[in-house]
Amino acid sequence: MSSLTPIRCVNLEGHASTVLGEAAGTLITCVAGCVWVTRYGDPRDVILHAGSHFEVDGPGTVVMTAHHGARLHIRPPGNARPGRSGSLAGFLRGLLRNPFRPRWQSAARRLAGGSMHEC
Repeated sequence: MSSLTPIRCVNLEGHASTVLGEAAGTLITCVAGCVWVTRYGDPRDVILHAGSHFEVDGPGTVVMTAHHGARLHIRPPGNARPGRSGSLAGFLRGLLRNPFRPRWQSAARRLAGGSMHEC
């Protein structure tokens, strides 16, 4: 049995959602479109655009919702990313290369109002 789990590709149509249970350490990469990512018990909302990613940094169920559709790659925690450093400097370099933009509850308000102008 391989120690690496394959990357899962997920296609979401407009206004569709998918759920990841206990996703700590999972890397979510938005390949196309725009997706809203939220985790149960976490006040942050993260909006991912094509080319950006988010690593789930704690336990809990993750819900991902696409506004006009999105294509995602889901990398389970067992897959080490090449060149990933466990140091603080490596973490900060990763943020500079692909900054995710947390939206503290603002994405929920936009979705409730029926518009996501950033997507």
